[in-house]
Amino acid sequence: MTDHTLSIPSPPPPPRPRSRAAVVLLGLLVVVLVGASVLTIVLFVGAKEEHGLEVQRLDQTSRSLTAAEARLEETESTNDTVTGRIATLEAQNAELHKCADPARDSIIAARDDDDAALGPAVDRASDNC
Repeated sequence: MTDHTLSIPSPPPPPRPRSRAAVVLLGLLVVVLVGASVLTIVLFVGAKEEHGLEVQRLDQTSRSLTAAEARLEETESTNDTVTGRIATLEAQNAELHKCADPARDSIIAARDDDDAALGPAVDRASDNC
């Protein structure tokens, strides 16, 4: 008989124990990633709300600008009308002064008994009136 010795296989080497530091580091990394994700979502929602508010402000400003432009056009039209009326009144005033000034001068000359000034003033008044 031959000696056969049964060889018992040696147990596999035990798995290397995980480093506690690596587990802690991975846990911290997960917490940081979750925190960053939450922060990103919060900032996105806040930015979206701010965008909506800014769009509303822009719309209101546009409406105000349109109303102001309409008022400006109306004011310019009124200003043109008033300027035309002023020119008409100035022309009428100049025309009326042609008569009124010699008439006034003749009244003053008559009141002051200035016969030398009265004759020409009355002639100018009769020519222009």
